[in-house]
Amino acid sequence: MQVDHLLRLDRLDLSLVWGDEALLGQEIGGVTATDLEDPARFLQAGEIVLSGLVWWARDGDPAKTERFVSALREAGAVALLAGETHGEVPAELADACRSHRIALLAVPAHTSFRAITEAVYLRQWGELSRRPTDHYALPENVRVDLDRALERGASRLDHKLDPRAALLCR
Repeated sequence: MQVDHLLRLDRLDLSLVWGDEALLGQEIGGVTATDLEDPARFLQAGEIVLSGLVWWARDGDPAKTERFVSALREAGAVALLAGETHGEVPAELADACRSHRIALLAVPAHTSFRAITEAVYLRQWGELSRRPTDHYALPENVRVDLDRALERGASRLDHKLDPRAALLCR
């Protein structure tokens, strides 16, 4: 799944604040949610970062924004998905993301970080099940159920995954 695929998922209602074609075409390797001022030690290269911007304050220190975004860059994050906790994504955050070449997407208040996380991992599981190899990451019956749910545009698969997870853990 690439960053720009998230923008095409209508149910998430994300909007692009900043990012060029190259940044939006990057593959997403995982998801981390954080509101730490310096999240670097918890991030992996290729991840998108979800933040409610709890660390940011309108009258706060601009160095916090620089520290946060530079930590994303150093860790190899592919995008920041910022919650519109303060009514909108702060302009100084957009400027820092532009400076450090981190794609920035706005997450409206009605979209949960869980929905974004599920969308990413659901897509990755679907892609795993379609790889042309002699083996699969998931058993056939689980792959078929996931494929059908993806085709129907499922946004939540808890009811499908829980029983399948029990089968895998036997």
